[in-house]
Amino acid sequence: MVIIKNQKLAAYILLESLVALAILACITSILLGEFDRQRKILQDSQDRQEALLLATMAINAKKKELRLNGVSVSIKEHSGGVFVYHEKEELLHALKE
Repeated sequence: MVIIKNQKLAAYILLESLVALAILACITSILLGEFDRQRKILQDSQDRQEALLLATMAINAKKKELRLNGVSVSIKEHSGGVFVYHEKEELLHALKE
């Protein structure tokens, strides 16, 4: 004859363990997702910084385009301003007064 009371206790312990494991999995998933998002933001920021440094070099060298380490920038001067582009995206514009 099997004691039912002990089986119920083991089932509750198993259920609590599964719930705790599910909560741990959710928290881990949220943390890893946030780490990945922050890494992408940091990488984008570093790419912009590298492009702006390259643009500074291009302006100092009086060149319209400059490529270095896989990064390319183009400088366009219009009446009243200078525009800096990186991969068809405007990074910076400075207006002359």
